[in-house]
Amino acid sequence: MFVDQTSLLLALGLAAFAISATLLITWLAARTEKFILVWAVGSCVLATAFAGFSINAVSNHYALLWISNLLLSGSFVILFSAACLFTGQDLPRTRIAVISALCAAVISMPFVLGFDALGAIMGNLVNALLLGGTAWTFWRGRAEAPLWVGGIAVLYSLTAISFIPCAIMIFLKDPLILDAPPSGWAEDLNSIAGLVGLTGIGALSLALNQARIARRHHEEANTDPLTGLMNRRAIFDRFGASQMDENTAALLFDLDHFKSINDRYGHAAGDEVLRRFAQVVSQNMPLGSSAARIGGEEFLLVVTDTDDAEALLIAEAIRSTFACEILQGAGGGFRATVSVGVSTGMGSQDTFDHVLRRADDALYGAKNSGRNRAASTAQGEGGPR
Repeated sequence: MFVDQTSLLLALGLAAFAISATLLITWLAARTEKFILVWAVGSCVLATAFAGFSINAVSNHYALLWISNLLLSGSFVILFSAACLFTGQDLPRTRIAVISALCAAVISMPFVLGFDALGAIMGNLVNALLLGGTAWTFWRGRAEAPLWVGGIAVLYSLTAISFIPCAIMIFLKDPLILDAPPSGWAEDLNSIAGLVGLTGIGALSLALNQARIARRHHEEANTDPLTGLMNRRAIFDRFGASQMDENTAALLFDLDHFKSINDRYGHAAGDEVLRRFAQVVSQNMPLGSSAARIGGEEFLLVVTDTDDAEALLIAEAIRSTFACEILQGAGGGFRATVSVGVSTGMGSQDTFDHVLRRADDALYGAKNSGRNRAASTAQGEGGPR
C-alpha cells in the first residue's frame, strides 16, 4: 500500500459527514428542494458505511464487513434517488424499492453462505452499477448546465469504475473466503477516487443548486404569479429602451367589465378569467413574442417580425378565441370579452413608450366603439363577427 487504508476510509467518512451536515443545513434554511434532503440522508448513510469499513480494516469482523457493504450500496441507492429528483424526474419509488431489495439480496446471499470474499466482490460490482446508473441519470439531465452537470456525471463515472479493480483483485486472491480485510492498491485507488469524487460532486452540486436558486428568484421577480406571464417590470426591462421599427407591434388588451365580473361572480372567478385569458394569449401568440400582465386586467403582447395587418389578425384571433371560452363563477357559467389596441413601430427613432401610448389610444377607441373588438392605429377596427 502506498497510503494508509484506514486513514483514507476515515477521511471519506468525515467528508461524507461534512457534506451531509452542509446539505441538511442548506435544506433547513429553505425546505424547498427535496433532493437536498434525500442527498443529505444518503451522505449520512455513506459516512456510516465508511466508519464501518475503517473499523473493519483493523478488527476484521465478519458481520461488520457485511453490514458495511449493505450500508454502502444503500447509500448509493439513495444518491441515485437524489439524482432523479435533482434532474427533475419523478422519483421511481417502485423501481427504487426493487433495486434496493435486489442489491441487498445479491450482497447478503454470499455472506449468509459464509463466502465473505464473494460478498465483497458482489458489493463492489453492485456499487459500480449503482454509481454508473447515477452518472447516466445526470448525463441525461445535463441540458440545464452542460458543463457542471456533465462534470458531476464524469465524477460519478470515475468513482464507479474504481470499484471494478477492487472486485477483480479480491477474485484473483480468493473468490470465496477472505483471510484479511480487502487491502491493496485497488482499495487505495478506490478510496482516493471516492474522496475526489465525493468532494467534487458536493462542490459542483451545491454551486449548481445556488445557481438554480438565483435563477428562480430572478424568474419570480419577473413573473406574474397568477398567470405565469411576464410582469410589467420584466417587459419594460426588455423593451423599455428599445427602438421600435415597422416590424414590431404592441397589442394592448383590457378585459371588458372586469370589475362587474368580480362583483357578480366573485374574485375567484375573476382570477380564473385572468388565468384563462393568459392561456389564450400564450396559445395564440407567435413564436418569439413576449406576453405580460401589466396591470389588474391589462395585458401586453409584443410581437416582432410582423406588420400592421398581421398584428391586427393576431389580436382578432385572441379576442375571438377568448370570447368563446365558457368560464365558471359563483353564479354559474359565463363568458367574458376583451378589447384590444394595436400599434406598430414607425421607424428607428420610435420608442417603446410611444408605441404603447398609440396602442392605448387604439384600445380607448375599441372601448368607446362597444368593446369586444380589436382596433389598430393604422387600419381601423375589427370586431365580433
